[in-house]
Amino acid sequence: MAAPRVDSGRLALDGQFWGLSSGRSATLLVTPFAGALLVGLASVRPGLYDALVREDSVLEWVQFASYAAAMVLAAWAAVRLERGDRRLLAILFGLLALACLFSAGEEISWGQRLFGFGTPHELASVNGQDELNVHDVVEVQGKFNLLLALASLYGFTAPWLVRRRVLLVPPAALSTAFLTMLVYAVARALFFPHPHYELAKYSEWPETCFAGALALFAFLSVRLVGDEDTIRSPCQTF
Repeated sequence: MAAPRVDSGRLALDGQFWGLSSGRSATLLVTPFAGALLVGLASVRPGLYDALVREDSVLEWVQFASYAAAMVLAAWAAVRLERGDRRLLAILFGLLALACLFSAGEEISWGQRLFGFGTPHELASVNGQDELNVHDVVEVQGKFNLLLALASLYGFTAPWLVRRRVLLVPPAALSTAFLTMLVYAVARALFFPHPHYELAKYSEWPETCFAGALALFAFLSVRLVGDEDTIRSPCQTF
């Protein structure tokens, strides 16, 4: 019975560092699992499921909005950190902002379907979806999936393994969002390399969890570095 108390204490201290109440932390921990169940149940209603997971529909636009928000917030955090003379952290958050910009663009194929322009022949010949993006290019798709899995692994494990609370370690309350993406990525790679439509499109929920977690992480980081004392000393030990 000791382990749960240790975990609860770590979660509470982590919440204090990030400014999250126990109730909000608990909600963030449970939401990815609850959503995974609801999206799974929706699959028995093809019309509802398709409305959630198809291209340019609900979950995809939530992902785009989350990546766009994360981009703006991470850039804002980078500016604040630079002003606080924390250059390395500023550079890292700047890189996060660029990664989120790329992810947002890729999510909507850089506006191709929105504005109705075609795919260059050279890209169409190697893109599995015949779209203006990189992540569906057959030769690099596996590398993108691996990067996503590694980022999810870090987001899930780091909050529980790193004893110092630093800006580079996401809140423990977001760990299950990263875990959802990690479990799906590993399951696809090991057991379902060629999934049917319903299973392939189920990825929209784990991807939404991942994008949402990045947006919340960036938001909490901006709020944290807004405190001048935190800028000067952005870590504490359990």
